[in-house]
Amino acid sequence: MSVPERDPRSLFKLDWFELLVLVMVACLSMVVLAYLLAIGRIPTGADGVYPVDQLQYLTWVRQASEHFLIGNEFDMKGDYRVFLHPGFLLSGMLHRVTGLSLQASYAGLWKPVSVLVVFFGALAYARRLLPPGWPARVGLVLAIFAIPPWGAFLKLGDLASPLTIFRLDFFSWETWSGNYLQGYSMTAIAVFSVPLVLLGVERARAGSNRYLAASAAGALLVTWLQPWQGAELLFVIVGVEAWRWWRQGERADPRLFAVVVAGTVPAAYYWVLSKRDPSWELAGIANAAHASPMWHWPLWLILISILPLALPAALAFRARDNDWQNLAVRFYPFAIALVYLLPVGTFPFHSVQGLTIPLAMLAVQGMTKWRPSRIPRPRAVWVVPAVALLIVPGTIHRTWSGWDSIQRVAFPWYIESGDQRALDFLENDPRPGVVFAGEWSGPLIPAETGREVYLGMTSWTPSYDKRALLVTAVLSGKFGKDKLSSKQIRTFMAAVGARFIFQPCVAATSNFGMHTTASRRLLDRDLGPLLEERRDFGCARVYVLRSTPASERVGRAVGLG
Repeated sequence: MSVPERDPRSLFKLDWFELLVLVMVACLSMVVLAYLLAIGRIPTGADGVYPVDQLQYLTWVRQASEHFLIGNEFDMKGDYRVFLHPGFLLSGMLHRVTGLSLQASYAGLWKPVSVLVVFFGALAYARRLLPPGWPARVGLVLAIFAIPPWGAFLKLGDLASPLTIFRLDFFSWETWSGNYLQGYSMTAIAVFSVPLVLLGVERARAGSNRYLAASAAGALLVTWLQPWQGAELLFVIVGVEAWRWWRQGERADPRLFAVVVAGTVPAAYYWVLSKRDPSWELAGIANAAHASPMWHWPLWLILISILPLALPAALAFRARDNDWQNLAVRFYPFAIALVYLLPVGTFPFHSVQGLTIPLAMLAVQGMTKWRPSRIPRPRAVWVVPAVALLIVPGTIHRTWSGWDSIQRVAFPWYIESGDQRALDFLENDPRPGVVFAGEWSGPLIPAETGREVYLGMTSWTPSYDKRALLVTAVLSGKFGKDKLSSKQIRTFMAAVGARFIFQPCVAATSNFGMHTTASRRLLDRDLGPLLEERRDFGCARVYVLRSTPASERVGRAVGLG
């Protein structure tokens, strides 16, 4: 098999345009973080539009630094630490050895790596599959920055229902690399490692043992970080080998079995976790709830979202090219569709992550090498506006939506100095026990204090919706329209087994578990004889409850007693 010869070192020789794209990727990764730093508050370390995920990652980094393996800090049950993750483990060791903060150990380590993998993964694939010059440049830009514009237009003109706009935004969010770069570094690394592994497999098939070993390691890493992309990678490799055997009678290289096995091992590990560990089983059940109509993608929505790239990409299928990598890029989008439909993993929507990579390559191929003669030759006068249409409106829309959420303090992107002092108190207080907190602050506490919480992550908290209602009832003094008596609140809190109650500085609606000064006065009265101590830290407050048999039992179960 003929593989174009290229000095591997040439990948790092960038022209002015490629260097500009690299700078743009780096800037895109810093959009949310830069805005948070400009506010002048204390960042929690979350730099994505849904910061609860990053707070979970920081919790995992902290656990990895202390225990090597990771358990569930959001269920108030015994710690069964069974999760090994290479990225969080490395950040945990960095935190433990150097004393760097959790935030610096995670984002400071992996954000630069994710930027480089995103850029060089797309660059290597574009250089391999597309003609040099502007075709390769357009493919590079589209693979990284393309995002469907329809949600932006419909939102701007108020032309669709909120549900339709949400679905369009959700699909674009899953396919846009800006999402991965802002808070989801492991996703970015996994998604854009797929083309690098495919390039390595091509070299390995040509006889390179060095690339074979690198491809096997890459397949292992991709599946460990993102099982959806790992499955897609394996489907592409097996599909291309089967196709070439069927169409050309060329036997598959048996050495590639090592790559398939390496990519399968983490998938088997995740499957065992989902079947044998209660927390992973719970996460699977919680994510399955996203099969509700609100999260569903109708076929028409998928089609119009991918149409701007899929239409020119379809022209590339006119080719009768049996080159391994050109076959791989054609199998790539079908592998994504297969993983989505099976579905693989507990959250099948992640399967479309990376879809712009093959569609961008095929679209440029279709409009250059394989376009019919009746289609005009690509010219800057219309190519530049078309590319801008596929990047600018969607990017502005998603960025503005993120800023709007931050301004509304919908999630804990940042905290006040009082919050920080209260969290430091919870971390350093020698009394064992778990923390009772609202939806807004619950995800913060395990990472900041090392303590478990009654209500935390939706995927990892048993009966999350029920617990959220009960937390709101206790902290507001109402259960629906009914007022709760002090006796009811004390009876419930004594049974829960929490030792601390944390209330953050933010005062807003109870939708996020945040409460006003008036509700705090009610809680002072309702806790009554259960209250051992109350500590105010400016605008934040911590209640310390007296030790009870329930709190001692919970403390022992989670390793704090």
